[in-house]
Order: sequence, then C-alpha cells, then structure tokens
Amino acid sequence: MTGESTSFPGLTMADYNLFRLDDRIFWALLISGLIFCIVHASRRAFRQPLPTDLPKGRAIPSSPKEEVERYTLFQRIFHWVNSIAVMILIVSGWMIYQPKKLPLLEGTPSRWFFWHSWGASLLLVGIASHIIYESFIANRPNPMVIDRTEMKRLLLILKNFFGLSGAYPSTSKYHPGQIFFHWAVTGNLFLIILTGSLIWKPLRELLPLSLFGIGWDFIFYGRLLHGFFSATLIAGLIGHIYFALFIKKNWGETRSMITGRV
Repeated sequence: MTGESTSFPGLTMADYNLFRLDDRIFWALLISGLIFCIVHASRRAFRQPLPTDLPKGRAIPSSPKEEVERYTLFQRIFHWVNSIAVMILIVSGWMIYQPKKLPLLEGTPSRWFFWHSWGASLLLVGIASHIIYESFIANRPNPMVIDRTEMKRLLLILKNFFGLSGAYPSTSKYHPGQIFFHWAVTGNLFLIILTGSLIWKPLRELLPLSLFGIGWDFIFYGRLLHGFFSATLIAGLIGHIYFALFIKKNWGETRSMITGRV
C-alpha cells in the first residue's frame, strides 16, 4: 500500500482513491437530508399541529413573561466547541476525500490530515468533558433519556405528520424529535470515531488482525464505513440547521443556545 508522509513522524496517509464510498451513495445521503427538509416544510406550510392531550378547558400554555434557563454555560460551550470540531472534521475530511469539489481551498492531503487529527482531538475532549459533567457534576435528571413515554410521543407525532392520526402530544422540555436526534448523532459520532480509529495507522498497527485471520480488507471496509457515516452525519446536520433556523417557533430555542435563556 502506497503512502504519503505527513507532518507527524511515523504516520502515513493511505491512498484515498482506493476503497472509498461511492460518490453516488455519498450524494444520495446528502440529498435525502435536503428532501426531508423540503417535505417537512411543505407539510407544515399547510398545517401546524396543536397538542390534543391537554385537559378540557385548559388552553395551550403561552410563553412565560420571565425568561427561564434552558441551557447552562457548560452546555452552550460544549455545543459550540463540538460544532467547531465537527466543521473542522467535515471540511478537512472532504478535502482528503475529494479535494476537487471545493476549489476555493488548497493544500495537500497530508496538510488536511493534520487539521483532521486536531479536529478529532477537539471532538474527543469535548465528548469526554460532556460525559464527566453529565455523570458527576450536573445535579439533575438527564432530560435526554429515552423512555416509553417519549417513544409513544414520537410515534404519535409521526402518525400525525403522515395523516394517520389527528392526535398530537404535548411535549416536555425537549421535543421527542430532539431527544432521538441527540442519540442518533451520538451513535453516528461513535461509529465515525470507531471507523476513523481503525483506519488511523498508529492505532491499526496495535490491532492483532492476523490473530483473527483478518487482513487489509478489514481496514479498507472500515474506510468505506467511515465515509458512509460521515455522509449520514452531514445529512443529519442539514436537518438540524433547518429546524434551528427555518422553523420560526424554534427561534427562541436557537437563541437560547447563545444566551442560555428562553
């Protein structure tokens, strides 16, 4: 396998023209994210659902006059640090994967791999800090827990969206879609980190592949999966940006990721 040395001694770059995700699959995943946003916008342009599970005679609660805390300072820092890390990873990964598609950016694959490694490091530090904070410091129940109630709410929302039910549930602090998106992104990032670790030369040299009868195909398919999960992450981020910036009723929550209050 041919390689190109990077700025770090002992590291080599694999030939990224081999064993990579087919461009048609990559773009299909990204376009599917855009199609989802268009379909959702078209559906909501004609019908805005209202909760149907409130007691009779009780009006839909209006927004309180006094602001309340929605995100702590740590949560906001974590969100924006992770956003920066993911953007570094997407841009640098794109330039490694298909540099000709971003003509305004220049640089060799080894230079972009340098930025990719730093983006990965920033992401890992952010995730580790988040786990420590939520597990040992935050003195409150985790509002992102998926339980039977949230699953029922999400199912009812989906049925309402597709016209299979007239019922629509009221929500708690976080919309069920936000909760499931949180865990979908978490799983997606875990798989990206896992597959990225497998194709990173210093780590893969520590893996006893020969003991399990596994050859280089294992590494090559890891690269395919890394590209696939990167594409699904970008598609998910397209939806995330759509809900944050293009849905008016969410603008207060979007601002709260800066101010902390809503």
